[in-house]
Amino acid sequence: MMMNMAVVNPPEAPSVVTRDRIVCFVNDEDSAAALRKGLDGAHLSLRRGTIRNAVRMLEADTDLFALVADISGYDDPFAELERLASVCPPDVRVALIGESREIGFYRELMDIGVTEYLPRPLTRDMVLDLLRPKLLGGEAPAQPDRGGHVISICGAQGGAGATSIAINLALHLAETTKAKVALLDLHLQNGETAVMLGVRPGPGLRIALENPMRADTLFLERSAIEINDRVSLISADEELDAQLNITEAGVRHVLGLLRQRFNYIVVDVPVPFPPSIYPVISLARHVLVLLEAEVTGLRNAHALRTAVTNIAGKDRVFTLLNRANRAGGLPKATIVKALGAEPDMVIPDLGKGMTQAVNLGIPALKHVSGLRRHLKPIVREITGVGGERKGRLRRLLGL
Repeated sequence: MMMNMAVVNPPEAPSVVTRDRIVCFVNDEDSAAALRKGLDGAHLSLRRGTIRNAVRMLEADTDLFALVADISGYDDPFAELERLASVCPPDVRVALIGESREIGFYRELMDIGVTEYLPRPLTRDMVLDLLRPKLLGGEAPAQPDRGGHVISICGAQGGAGATSIAINLALHLAETTKAKVALLDLHLQNGETAVMLGVRPGPGLRIALENPMRADTLFLERSAIEINDRVSLISADEELDAQLNITEAGVRHVLGLLRQRFNYIVVDVPVPFPPSIYPVISLARHVLVLLEAEVTGLRNAHALRTAVTNIAGKDRVFTLLNRANRAGGLPKATIVKALGAEPDMVIPDLGKGMTQAVNLGIPALKHVSGLRRHLKPIVREITGVGGERKGRLRRLLGL
């Protein structure tokens, strides 16, 4: 018997027009953050709970346009759906989140009228690409064109650890996904990436950024330094008195070449960024604004988030609090109040091993045992790959 829980009435139906609230019941912060980002701009209400909490709400409150509910952990999810159908108005769209990736399960849900089903772990991109168009209509927000996935990292203050995080994130991305990763350091003067990795860059990057006509496919062979068989560094070491003339066309061309060859491009972005390097923000699917628990970090993080939002939109910005529990740092409540929300990502103070790794010229991943664990949720958000390491496309398809 068909469950009439998600049949959408024609657009002119008064109940659809007048009710725009989307209520979501999820039990984990990762799913909540993904929904918050992916459904940005909607009249969204995020609540702790599962489909049973949704049923209890609907017994008293049906003034909503769409419902998103977690069905994880239930032996018989269809029994729960029967209860939901008994209280859910027929013009309310229903989307579900769960643990199953079986295509048969997905088809059964579609057959009974569910609007969309997404497997955990949920990411912002899944919500943007698959759920948002179903709930809000029209197309998903504009995304970068085809090519490698750009992740830009901006430090809100000097010494906050942006370069170290960029290096180790690039390495962990490659390790987790088995994909090709480029690490692009746009600090052409006084850049630290090459020093931290114990290598010396050549002049190729500056030439390409100043004159894109001189950068061809051989640029990568001349300029990229292999850190391992999957990660390559593209950086420069220009004199401090050098007069640089970086052009936007050069930045776009370099990014274009890298995106043709690499699955992920992690960019260490200088701050404040001039208009010429805006493409590393506008083409990025994730912009991580990194700060420490200090007054200057909080002030600058707010300004950085605003700048990134103006260039690329609010849904691309993620706040990363580094060395979160460092002695003498601001308390968490102060940070949350200043940011207006919990940081999207947190890495605690991992001790002197991080500094030792820099001084030894080796990646901290090889020296600090806890770093992988704290990078894992960041990698999962970027790639959608969980501990089982299935490919993103297979996971999105529920296969």
